[in-house]
Amino acid sequence: MKKEIDIMRLLKRLFDLDNLIADKEADKKIGFKIDEEVGLLSLKRERANLLKEIPKEYADTYERVKKRYTLALAEVKNGFCFGCFQQLPTEMLVRSNEIVTCPNCGRILFWREE
Repeated sequence: MKKEIDIMRLLKRLFDLDNLIADKEADKKIGFKIDEEVGLLSLKRERANLLKEIPKEYADTYERVKKRYTLALAEVKNGFCFGCFQQLPTEMLVRSNEIVTCPNCGRILFWREE
């Protein structure tokens, strides 16, 4: 169980890095000057290193989902996947400490710690 929690933390860090990279690329696209070496390249290098820390099966799942959707992770709130806004089966709601994917959209689900 602890191993899965650690893997999920790595996946969330990867998710945050992907969002930062997307923000920087969007800024660059609309004309903001981005210092490539300090900004975008270092983020991409950090992403590549982080991806190596994640077990291959989870890293592959993340990359596969990310190719299909911009956001590979989706939060679960009130029993709903916030990626596709579908209600999750009841038996999934007790699996908040496991790494599971949404049966509808395939995104990796996470429950925010309160």
